[in-house]
Amino acid sequence: MSLWKKGLGLVLAVLIIALLSFAIRFSRATSLFSTIEEVDADCRLIEAPPGPEDIVIDRARGFAYVSATDRRVLMAGGADSASLRGGIYLIDLNAPPEEWVLVPVTPASPESFRPHGLGLFIDEEGTRSLFVVNHPAGGPDEVVILDVDERGRLSHRRTVSDPLMANLNDVQPVGVDLFYATNDHAVGTSEALQDFLMLDRTTLVYFDGTQVQIAAGGLTYANGVNASSDGKEIYVAETLDHALRVYRRNLDSGALELTEVVKLGTSADNIDVLKNGDLLIGAHPKILEFADHAQDPDVLSPSQVIRVTRNEARDWSVQTLYLDKGDEVSGVAVAAGYRDVMLLGPVFQPRVMVCSQSSGR
Repeated sequence: MSLWKKGLGLVLAVLIIALLSFAIRFSRATSLFSTIEEVDADCRLIEAPPGPEDIVIDRARGFAYVSATDRRVLMAGGADSASLRGGIYLIDLNAPPEEWVLVPVTPASPESFRPHGLGLFIDEEGTRSLFVVNHPAGGPDEVVILDVDERGRLSHRRTVSDPLMANLNDVQPVGVDLFYATNDHAVGTSEALQDFLMLDRTTLVYFDGTQVQIAAGGLTYANGVNASSDGKEIYVAETLDHALRVYRRNLDSGALELTEVVKLGTSADNIDVLKNGDLLIGAHPKILEFADHAQDPDVLSPSQVIRVTRNEARDWSVQTLYLDKGDEVSGVAVAAGYRDVMLLGPVFQPRVMVCSQSSGR
């Protein structure tokens, strides 16, 4: 056999192996061949504005903050998108559960306000700050820092933007002016192409009060971010890798060291940290159906809530608390726990679900 034929055969073999590897990874990332076996929870619906995509709970005060933006209007573009203003809403969890409603507490500033991810910081004196990812019309993504008064009302304190904060998704404060934030796409390549090829190009950035720097890279669709109660660990959801990254954090510099990658078996979105350290994560078990749901509200997208627990031996376990084919709620992005319930927020639908959970904390 001539050398060129041998070389051609080698090239073909490499291409076949590469295509097979891609097909296997793609099928795993999209859960292409998995089936949905529903896991029920006792749930009831609270009416909400469209797209209550993230929820954080001030457990000491019994307040839940909900970030809501009509993302289908944003995706459609045009004049309606440019003039759209989303909002922050408060649920007073001290009231009887049947009286829970979303009360608008949206600050007057910034004027162009389309909130996404949320994070709450409480300092040693009990002063509260709400950090919000904002996608203003005609401007770069930013993190808006809001002061919180005793009634839960919000006022603008500071806005942070930077070229490294180009495709923000979620934010987690670790100080009065310190935060980590995820970029779910990289700059310079089509977002659709990045998602299809499952490129490991997204980042976690850190703002130290003065400047922004990349804290971690090589992530595949970095999504939700949160921190342990002592601030010594940072958790990041990788949606397309079905994984949770766990980082050890240097409390002085903010530098991160990757310590664990926990396989979740589903496309994770936002992360809530319970008092006992367990994590509640909203997830999309069929990410292709979620993509179709984003384009067409009549297409259902399965919703999942998982609880991620670490035992005394520091081994992680993953338990599904809720799994619905999308009939009850489609495209859940967050599950925030409070006592014996959890609040579920979908990316697009105008509802918040209040569902039972075991020993909510």
